[in-house]
Amino acid sequence: MLEDALVVLIYISLIVLIISLIALCVKLIGTLNKADKLIDNVTKKVETLDGVFEMIDYATSSFGRLGETIIGSISSFTRKIFNRKKRKERMNDYE
Repeated sequence: MLEDALVVLIYISLIVLIISLIALCVKLIGTLNKADKLIDNVTKKVETLDGVFEMIDYATSSFGRLGETIIGSISSFTRKIFNRKKRKERMNDYE
């Protein structure tokens, strides 16, 4: 008799456990759906910022090219000045 009561108690415990696991899975699916909607929303908002980042990237590359042009002009100007001085010194050495 005690064995039958224990078997019935085990079956009832298993049924309660299975029902609670099913309820937990249903709540977990609902939570995952909410998280998926949130991730989609964040993705849409980030995609709207892509244009801003492209503009910033274009501006920085333009400033970089401008800086390289200015630095190249200054360096070629200084090279010309120093080359003239060296030429004058060489001409004075030959004379």
